[in-house]
Amino acid sequence: MVSEKFEKNERLRLRNDFKKLFDSKGRSVNSYFVLVFRKNDLEYSRIAVSIKKKFGKAVRRNKLRRQIKEIYRTNKQEFPQGYDFLFIPRKALSNIYKDVDYSDIKNMIFDTVRKVK
Repeated sequence: MVSEKFEKNERLRLRNDFKKLFDSKGRSVNSYFVLVFRKNDLEYSRIAVSIKKKFGKAVRRNKLRRQIKEIYRTNKQEFPQGYDFLFIPRKALSNIYKDVDYSDIKNMIFDTVRKVK
């Protein structure tokens, strides 16, 4: 059984890791998210979330960040292992964010992640 903890080693933090991620060619795009990914040669996946200030005020950005991390934490087995992921929400999500709930965001995330496999 996969642990539902969000361990420190599952976070992308180092500048060098972000540089490698952006240099990779792995992109998965839908109307609401851009997912940048690359193989990381580890046994586990790592994630990061980057939200521009144009998305909304800090409360709104932090809420979305928490939701994405929670989706990853509770559904690790659904994500491909051995990848680095960077989630970037798009302007279209900002426009409809107050009208969507957690399950809608979860479906949007999985829509982009399915393209990785």
